[in-house]
Amino acid sequence: MSEKVENLLKSMSNEEKIGQIMICGFDGKNPSENIQKLIKNYHLGNVILFKRNIESPDQVKKLTSELQRMSKIPLTIAVDQEGGIVTRLTEPFTVFPGNMATAATNDPHNAYLTGLVMAKEMRAVGINWNLAPVVDVNDLPENPGIGVRSYSDDPRIVARYASEFVRGLHDGHVAACAKHFPGKGHSAKDAHFEMPVVNRELDDLVRIELYPFKELVRDGIDSIMPSHVYYPALCESEIPATLSHAVMTGLLKKEMNFDGVTVTDDLEMGGITTNLEPSEAAWRSLMAGADMIMICHTFEKQIGSIENLIQMVKFGDIPIERLNDAVRRVLNMKENLGLLDGQIVIDSTIGSKENSDIAYGIAKKSVTLVRNMDSLIEKIPNSKIFLIFPKDLALTNVEENAGGMSEIEKLFKEKGKGIESLYVSSKPSESEIEEVTKKISNFNGIVIIGTLNAHLIAEWKKLVNAVMNVRNDNVLILALRNPYDCVMDGVRNSVALYSYSKVSQRAFSEMVLSGERFTGKAPVKL
Repeated sequence: MSEKVENLLKSMSNEEKIGQIMICGFDGKNPSENIQKLIKNYHLGNVILFKRNIESPDQVKKLTSELQRMSKIPLTIAVDQEGGIVTRLTEPFTVFPGNMATAATNDPHNAYLTGLVMAKEMRAVGINWNLAPVVDVNDLPENPGIGVRSYSDDPRIVARYASEFVRGLHDGHVAACAKHFPGKGHSAKDAHFEMPVVNRELDDLVRIELYPFKELVRDGIDSIMPSHVYYPALCESEIPATLSHAVMTGLLKKEMNFDGVTVTDDLEMGGITTNLEPSEAAWRSLMAGADMIMICHTFEKQIGSIENLIQMVKFGDIPIERLNDAVRRVLNMKENLGLLDGQIVIDSTIGSKENSDIAYGIAKKSVTLVRNMDSLIEKIPNSKIFLIFPKDLALTNVEENAGGMSEIEKLFKEKGKGIESLYVSSKPSESEIEEVTKKISNFNGIVIIGTLNAHLIAEWKKLVNAVMNVRNDNVLILALRNPYDCVMDGVRNSVALYSYSKVSQRAFSEMVLSGERFTGKAPVKL
């Protein structure tokens, strides 16, 4: 650690130190009264932004500048900008199709370009920490929370692409965060709502889950986020990794020699709150080895946790050595980012043609032809199309077009193609399924069904089966999220997009209408 960090640490009160190990969210496009109190009165050292805080590049730049002006020690300002389904900075920022789509290009340099462009655009608006990449190995198709957020079901592919993504972030002067340690790709529950379990043998955990993290630690990853998941082979009792000393300190810091920042996932998630209040989880995770405590939503819980930590340090329940170690790691990351020298904002162009072309090129190279038993892909340019598509595009992290139609329908119409459409709910009802089958029964053309995790959702399975029972052939499954939809029983023709972003929809539309060959390769077993 540098002399500057050590001198700063020595000059801080315990209250200031506790502020440095907290990361909090807030409501609003301007600094709320609550976040101002946290920074000014409680010395908050780190802020996380969500879509609720983001309106435009100019607004974000103004917001981050105002937040920095309030703080005695420069803030890390973080965002979840994974690409794909977790994209907080949407258009006019450059939107990328996500991890699995990137790996489907079969070129790790695309991960580097993604990280570099994201970092430049983040730094241009005062954001200096990306809570990405996801390095979970998605080898369980039933996983509800990871899926296309993962690069692959192969740990070596995950490590290779994640490493390149991190290198891109670093070249753009943004810190990275590998998540969710020690890996939650093999869990069938979502930690946002309850505590999942990864019940693997230790040898398998080492060989699969831990492999990408070990590679990134070796490469010098800035931070790691533990999961709210229970690992019987690792945890000392039935607790999530976030609260486990064996996982956070024994495994990550001692065995793997990680010297960066461990930052908890939000302590208001169901994987924690089903058993503990955030204030208790905060001190327990700190004692387990967390260096930064994240509480994203509720002001009262943020204040309660901070005040509880202050009292526990005061009375010796939290050793000052543990607190100092955490603060030292946080300050070291800030110094590495140039924040302690005042290097906060870097100019860059948001959503430039060059950046957009990079994202579009990645989307094009990712489109994967999985099944084409009836040679439908070749027939589409000269056929009438009936498009069945998810109605709620608000789920897609992309803006709806003015007419409320998908990007695919919009582009097909722009190209003069005959296309009809029907938009259905995220869980299609019996009446919607009936309406779909009625409309396609006399339709003379190709039916394209844009699916959202149909392999996991009973209502979508029912819709797909109903369409195939009516038509049998001339039906194309277009997997807008997990590619496992492409190989459901009875599916004869399918394409994996891995992403419902506008850039991926545009790539598919323009390629299929021009007869361009799809070159993507699925990075998971189908």
